[in-house]
Amino acid sequence: MYEQRRFERRDSYEPPFDPQRDRIKKILDGDARELNRYAEEKAKHLAAGRDTERLSTSQIRNILDELHRMSKFDEARLQMMRPRLAYAAGRHKGKVKDMQAILDIAIEMTGSANFQNLKNLVEAIVAYHRYHGGK
Repeated sequence: MYEQRRFERRDSYEPPFDPQRDRIKKILDGDARELNRYAEEKAKHLAAGRDTERLSTSQIRNILDELHRMSKFDEARLQMMRPRLAYAAGRHKGKVKDMQAILDIAIEMTGSANFQNLKNLVEAIVAYHRYHGGK
């Protein structure tokens, strides 16, 4: 009996995205050097790939703008970002889903004491994303 096989190109394989919870925790605890390393690494990943799967600057800017509108920590508004991010990830697929994974973990770990560190993380990802060719 004839078996239909699908072959995938080995050079196009990309391992599953890992947001690295332990690194996010260090960043939210105030490790600025880790913030820079992590933000550049993840932004480079988010800016890479085909146009249909890349994260756009406007998508990531919307998140940062929402955080900047919160002058102080607001638990309800911050937690409401999680379903909005999930909706965007389901709608756009690709790297939006990876950004959602990062922010979902970060928002889960954020309180009033480290809210500014969350803002810094998102701002750094936006900046490095643009630097690495994010459109």
